[in-house]
Amino acid sequence: MKEIWVNMGSVNNAARLELKSVDGTSGLGVMQLRFHFEASCRNEASAQRPMWLEGKVHTVGLGRSSDYLSRLTVESSPVTLHSLAATTTFVLVADLDHRQLQIIEEHRTGGITFRLEVTGTAMTDGNLERIGVGGIEHEVNQSDWAAILEQMQYRRLLLIELDAPDANRPAEFAVALNYYRDAEKQYIKQEWRLTVEALRQTLAALVGKKADEEDESADVAAAAKALRRESMNTTVGYPPRAEQVRLALKFMCDLGAHPEVAETTKADAYSALLMVGGLLHSWQPMKAQIMPQPSAQEDKPTKVAPAASV
Repeated sequence: MKEIWVNMGSVNNAARLELKSVDGTSGLGVMQLRFHFEASCRNEASAQRPMWLEGKVHTVGLGRSSDYLSRLTVESSPVTLHSLAATTTFVLVADLDHRQLQIIEEHRTGGITFRLEVTGTAMTDGNLERIGVGGIEHEVNQSDWAAILEQMQYRRLLLIELDAPDANRPAEFAVALNYYRDAEKQYIKQEWRLTVEALRQTLAALVGKKADEEDESADVAAAAKALRRESMNTTVGYPPRAEQVRLALKFMCDLGAHPEVAETTKADAYSALLMVGGLLHSWQPMKAQIMPQPSAQEDKPTKVAPAASV
């Protein structure tokens, strides 16, 4: 049981604050951690005395990054217990930004522990006086923390902090974006291999394929040679070059489909998320490409020096 006892004047343990649950929510550029409490009156000294509670929240167990996180404020003040043995609920909220959550994600190894320090004042005969409260530590396990991050809409932006691509594009792109979002969820759960596997599906879906339909290293080499030959005769724009990037990234992420291959690490998953996210942001289907028209001079046969054999 996670509880804090409130002392009022000379009366100890006049009220009890019990932490019931933790959740999250998102706002305009700000996210919130919400700590849900139940307050109960344990002595007449706390009855009919409005309390204004506040405090601080710290992180625990994150190495050098463990420390002050944010202020705590009551969502609806004051907290009032109207009679002996009465109970009421209230929420202490902490405003966070995307960078703070990113630091937590870079350092946590499972769940996360918060230390709450609560202080406050109470009204007595028309005057405000300090009341003695206290602190608690509360551990959020990994699965619950993943749910809280989802509630706060963490990483609804791509990891390179570009606006998430519009899903209202061709059906293939919408499918690919859904796979990418699944990759982000797997990353939050610290499932590194499953992260890379979801990215593998993302890259195949971009061109309307299944992941197993293109997993040969020879295909990557052949496509690169073909584009090199084409670039010697005409200007090759971004879409064809991006397709080469997609094939290379797909070749990299194919390792995620083979558990017997050396274990996928956090660094592997993170770098793959970054690269695939960047590719999604500017992806243009090859069929939408408008190739430059050759000029009159370019209509004439052009002698090209033979390429060195590869």
